[in-house]
Amino acid sequence: MSPRARTGFAAMAGVALAAMGALGAARAAAPAAQPAGEVTFLAGDATRTAGGKSQKLAMGTPVYQGDVLETQRRTRLEVKLSDTSIVRLGPTSKAVVEAAAFGKSVEDRKVSAKLVVGQVWANVAKAIGGESRFEVQTDNAVAGVRGTTFRVDAAKDKSVVVKVYSGTVAVAAGPIPRPEHGAAEGGTGTGGKKERKQVAGPKEVNREQWEKIVGEMMQVKISADGKPGEPEQFAMASPSEDEWEAWNRERDGTAR
Repeated sequence: MSPRARTGFAAMAGVALAAMGALGAARAAAPAAQPAGEVTFLAGDATRTAGGKSQKLAMGTPVYQGDVLETQRRTRLEVKLSDTSIVRLGPTSKAVVEAAAFGKSVEDRKVSAKLVVGQVWANVAKAIGGESRFEVQTDNAVAGVRGTTFRVDAAKDKSVVVKVYSGTVAVAAGPIPRPEHGAAEGGTGTGGKKERKQVAGPKEVNREQWEKIVGEMMQVKISADGKPGEPEQFAMASPSEDEWEAWNRERDGTAR
């Protein structure tokens, strides 16, 4: 190799090493993803899948946004989130942690889970200093709550049952509409005066746009084709009738 070629090769190698060093430094400087919560109870076998890789869950295992959580037969899983909310999955259940943000402002606080199949029980903590957004989605409905204990059962045929044990849940066919904070009557114009905005008139709401408000000790059923029933009262079941309900109430400390 000629001296000129050796010099060029050395220069290229130096550039490559410098680039690799910069990449390594950038990776080291990048903040690690914060967990959405961690496993606080597990009876049976459950996994978290992220990036195509599965990991068996155990007590204390962190759970992250984007994780797919799946339980096997006769398994019960409890995850305590960073805001102290509790989410539990019943046997043969599958859910995706779609969003897990715990910021200071309302816009920066949101937890969203997609229940593919099975049972989820949520005991939602009230946000310190204001409202938080907590939603459980299925193929046919989305339940949005604050400071509420509720459950969602999603069957394989895509039918859904939402039961509310305390508080209130808005159950809708799609994303639940939310007002823009600080702009209830329009934006602020010059001189601090609120600008007037034209409000759209009433319009027909089709089946795909329905929304139901479900209060304490009420339930709503959504059929496999997405058609909702009317909210109706339900009675607390005995442990032999609904072991899942009884176990969750015992974990929440509300069983009598």
